[in-house]
Amino acid sequence: MAYNIAFNAGALFRDLNNQLKAALASALEQTAQNARNEWQEAAYRARGISQDYRDRYASSIQLTVDRNTLTARIWSDDPMATPIETGMPARDMKLALNTSEKVRVAKNGPHAGQRYLIIPMRANTPGNNALAPAMPRAIYKQAQELSKSTVRGMIPMRSGLNASDVRTRGPLMTMRSSYNWGGRLDGPDVPKRFKGMYRFETSSGGQTSSQFLRFRVMGEWSTGWIQPARPGQFLVKGVAEHAKDMLQYNVSNAIASAAGR
Repeated sequence: MAYNIAFNAGALFRDLNNQLKAALASALEQTAQNARNEWQEAAYRARGISQDYRDRYASSIQLTVDRNTLTARIWSDDPMATPIETGMPARDMKLALNTSEKVRVAKNGPHAGQRYLIIPMRANTPGNNALAPAMPRAIYKQAQELSKSTVRGMIPMRSGLNASDVRTRGPLMTMRSSYNWGGRLDGPDVPKRFKGMYRFETSSGGQTSSQFLRFRVMGEWSTGWIQPARPGQFLVKGVAEHAKDMLQYNVSNAIASAAGR
């Protein structure tokens, strides 16, 4: 009779392999979720971008994780991502005079026959300087005391594009706002960029707040109106580099945890 001792580590290896794969999948998922959260936070904090665009960009960031193949993908297909990530070149805003249905034509004065647009310019309140410097608190206090202006309604206006409506074959018409004007910010102590500002009340749910606007004329004769180039913020690049470090750290912990069971 032969006596022997035999070992078979196959079952142990399979068990260890399953534990390791589960640990790696958890590490991958945790890293991907953290990276997505970090990317969204970066989008919310993007400089020089309006809140609406930041919110839209952040909400567009999606995540898929495949635990079987140990792969994860985080992506955004929002068109706004490109100018935020890689920047925008300088832009001549007066080109809108060639395309906007809201364009008007001056009837009298030195610019008769020339096209123009009336552009509402929003002034930031203290603490909100994402797109431009906020109002000084002294100016904000004066603006809050203005009697409110309201939008009375919309009235039809013939577009200054000198185009025809494809449906009616008549002159192209558009709508413009009409206002009940309240107080107007003015005075020798008011900086030029805040002169002529109005206070409009805005409501959201049960809360009432104010919006401060001044109206500028952009005409064919106007100088300036060049939007400066905006550099890219490369949010994805920074998040991706950090995610690689996070993945290495989380995978190392996962391997150590699986091996120590």
